[in-house]
Amino acid sequence: EKSPYGIWVKSTQLEWKAGPYAKEGVRCHDCHMPKAEAKNSKLSKTYPDVAQHLFHGAHSEAKLRGTIEVLIQPDTREIEPGEKIILTAQVFNHKAGHKVPSGSAEERQLWLTVTAYDVQGKSYHLPVDKKGFAGEEYTISSNEPAYQDMGMMMDLPDFNGVARDALPYEGDRVFRLPYFDPQGRLTIAQWNTKSQGVDSRVGPRETKIETFTWQVPDDIALGKVRCVAEINYRKLVKSVGEFLGVPAEEMESQLINKSETYFTIVD
Repeated sequence: EKSPYGIWVKSTQLEWKAGPYAKEGVRCHDCHMPKAEAKNSKLSKTYPDVAQHLFHGAHSEAKLRGTIEVLIQPDTREIEPGEKIILTAQVFNHKAGHKVPSGSAEERQLWLTVTAYDVQGKSYHLPVDKKGFAGEEYTISSNEPAYQDMGMMMDLPDFNGVARDALPYEGDRVFRLPYFDPQGRLTIAQWNTKSQGVDSRVGPRETKIETFTWQVPDDIALGKVRCVAEINYRKLVKSVGEFLGVPAEEMESQLINKSETYFTIVD
């Protein structure tokens, strides 16, 4: 599906076609309509390979769960207070035959959060390391004002926008495809999309590598530090949904996958 400006705003089939599953002959309905022994009507006989009309995708927790794998490890297992450590996370799309997120990509959020916990239970959010590519600012969570074109749609001339990502933390890596309106502002309106930004979504069988450099506090407690990497998904940006009065379930955050590692603070 294209916008009036000729921009592909729904491109799931194109993502599949360009990926490895199409080359292997694995079709969309092989995953979204799995076959099983069943009847194809009340009066029919039983067949061994009836396609189940499930069409499960982004609105199915079972389908989303585990779509993306994440692993994390430190560059050292022992470190002293005040020193730097680098944690590396691998994010792997091992389950979807298209990019994640897909479909109404302008609304979807997929993000990686890394949190460290010391032996006393104190938590530390670790911002992702910047890579320096053009448009990267849209792939790092921020609460700067965005989606100002909703004011035009709702006849609110003084509307300054809502928080862009509205995630628990700023500084997380967000895997997204930004949609821009004719004024170059982020939009969630497909029909008002004139251009798109850098596509940082996770393609089929693609692995993204993210690093987190942390200067450990001087006063951190000695002992084991547990580090947790989480991949979360949301169907709609929370700030947008709340502004539009969308049902809360459309904005709920869902844990897709997580992994843990550790290192030890020594004297």
